[in-house]
Amino acid sequence: MPTPSKLSVVLVVRDGENRIVTRVEHVIAGLAKLTCEVVEIVVVDDGSRDATPEVLDKLQRACPIVRVVRHCRPRGLEAAGQTGLERATGELVFIQESDASIRIEDMQRLLELSEDHSVVAARAESKSEPIAAELLRRLRAWGTSADLQMENAADASETSCLQMVRRPHLQRLAGPSGDRIRLEGETLRTASLVH
Repeated sequence: MPTPSKLSVVLVVRDGENRIVTRVEHVIAGLAKLTCEVVEIVVVDDGSRDATPEVLDKLQRACPIVRVVRHCRPRGLEAAGQTGLERATGELVFIQESDASIRIEDMQRLLELSEDHSVVAARAESKSEPIAAELLRRLRAWGTSADLQMENAADASETSCLQMVRRPHLQRLAGPSGDRIRLEGETLRTASLVH
């Protein structure tokens, strides 16, 4: 049985032999900047038919904080996320909802939210969108070439979704009094330029 950790990150993957190592390394580097807590990364392989299982075996041997769980056949991202939640040992569990990179800014925002112990679960969704014309005009007026840089930017339709669940409260939410717990939603929109 793995040593219980303070924080777990669940990543789902299917046929990701060429991208999963980069995703895991990105999360490890981001977590090193955000927390000193004991961390585990649970990678759920959702029935990959390429070399993903072999890549994950090698990654798990090289990095002891990585645990691998496999579905023998594809069951879908939601089922893979649920499997990861069930297998994670952390008190705080982050679940990537897609087979894409985690935005560390989203994880930081959720970690800040987790400091409020009344927050049982939260979700951060980031979507790359074109920068507003007003902001580009202002940057251009200051002498930057941001407008030219934005033309070369990555795909503007990529969405990253990350969930955070506080494990000790899961049973309470699922129990008979769970329907009496008040849930609130809040949306935060931000725009940022990164270098």
